[in-house]
This record gives sequence, C-alpha cells and structure tokens, in this order.
Amino acid sequence: MDKYLGLVGIGYYYARHGHDFFLHLPYGFWRRLHILLVVAIALGFGHIWTVSGFSVSLAAALLPAVIPVGWRLLRADRSGDTLPYEVSAVNHPAKHITEVNLRPLAKPISIAPSQFVRAAFFEGSHFQGCGDFHPYTVSHIAKDGGLTLSIKALGDCTRHIQLIEPGVAVRLQGSYGNFLLTRPIAPEIWIAAGIGLTPFLALLRSQPVTQHTDMIYVHRESERVPYEEELQMFATNQSLLHFNSLPMTNDLTPLFMQLESIDKLNMKQVYLCGPPPFMTKVTQWLRKRDMHRQQIHFEQFDFR
Repeated sequence: MDKYLGLVGIGYYYARHGHDFFLHLPYGFWRRLHILLVVAIALGFGHIWTVSGFSVSLAAALLPAVIPVGWRLLRADRSGDTLPYEVSAVNHPAKHITEVNLRPLAKPISIAPSQFVRAAFFEGSHFQGCGDFHPYTVSHIAKDGGLTLSIKALGDCTRHIQLIEPGVAVRLQGSYGNFLLTRPIAPEIWIAAGIGLTPFLALLRSQPVTQHTDMIYVHRESERVPYEEELQMFATNQSLLHFNSLPMTNDLTPLFMQLESIDKLNMKQVYLCGPPPFMTKVTQWLRKRDMHRQQIHFEQFDFR
C-alpha cells in the first residue's frame, strides 16, 4: 500500500506539470489544475506515514506545506481580505488596452501612485469575469478613492476584460510595490515599454516631477499611441520633464542611441518598467557603460 501511495503522488505531480510543456490551456483551467499539487502533497505525506508512522519530523515537514496551501485556498483564491469595488466606466485609449474605472463600495483601498493591486472581476448584466486575481498597476487615483486600471490584452482573462461593462463587481487586494515611492534626490531617466507606462502615468497624474526627468516611452504603435498626447501635455507644462515617444520593434538600437544622447548619463537614476526581457537588455547595456546597480530601478512585471 505504501509504495502505491508514493507512485500515485508522483503521478499527480507530473500530471500537474507535464501539460505546461506540451499544451496551451486556458488560464482559468490551468490555474485550477494547481489543486493536483495539493493531492500530490497529501499522497506524499500519506506514503511517509504508512512507511514510518507519525513522528515529530513528519509534523515538522507537514506544517510548512499546509500553511502556504491554506493561504492560497482561503485568501488568494477565496477572496479573503479583499475590498469590494464596482466598474463605473470603461474606456479604450488604444486597441487591446482597456481603462477600467472602479468606484469603492466600502472603505477605499490605501494606495500610492505607481503601486499595483490584485483584482478579480466577477459578474455584470452581460459580462461574466474569470474571477481570478491578477496584478494590475493603478494608472490614476481619484480623490474619492476611485481607481483606474489600464489593462492590456495579454492572456485569456485580460483579453476577456476588453469586453467589460459598467456595473461589474470587482474585488481588490493590496496595495503592493514601492517602485517610485522612495527615490533619491537626483536627476532621473524613466524608461517605459508598452503597458509598463502605467506607474509613471499614475505619478504624473498625481503630482509634477521635482527633479530633472528624461522620460522615454517605447511602444510598437504606428498611430494612435496610447496616452502620448497626455504625456506631451505634461512635458509642455513642466519644465523639468523632457518627453520622448519612441516607436520601435525588438531592435533596441534606437533606444540606446537616445540614451547615449543624454548628458551625464552615469550621474542619473534610471527607472525601468516593461517586459522582463526588455528590462534585462537595457540593464545590461547600462551596466556596460559603468552605471552602478544602485542607480537602476525596475518594476518586476514577471512577479506580478
């Protein structure tokens, strides 16, 4: 009996991870397959119990496994410790990008510009959300506690959100992140790639810059660049803000040429936000030009 428990546990484990390499599954279904890990863990401990019986060492091993699984099931997946919101308005500043305005139905979440939240969208009159929590950077914070999320269609759930309507119920967790909250007093360079613009946009919408700031917005749009007019307006009205909109593909040469033109590059603090491969390439380029790691700051999209 004991060996069968071990074999079945291993089988559940490989069944959970094997499809990651061979199948492209809808996100919601893929996420719910995590329950197989709970089964595999239970069978593994059952195997140990049948072989050696209950012991202090078994209990010590069991506790670290139960705590994170319990947190995942009760808090992250069951809306524990969340705040209720409702979609109040929907805008589409560009193709594949949706701005969702949220109004609080209870005490507003405590959040600062550039931070992000985890949001789950549920039911509306003609919309059924996926109900899974995803991280989104807040692009605007209203005085009444309302929030704006700028969401790009990157996966199953976010593509579905492009069809969202006012009245949809939302639950929020957070806030998270300190990307732009504590910055040294020094000239700055902001580099935003695609939807990585949102933390910078939230900061500009809340207050003017206080240090000389070179902002480079990298995007793939040939026309109707999202938020470009608004950013140009900020730069026109703020003498310390210098803005560049840079259309480009996977070749980062135009960006590097733009950075080369910035006077005293090594004396500035650089803030990056965008896809992890993009940030890795830019960081490597900056490091080759003798910029210290302490001068390079970035938002971790892969964590979110």
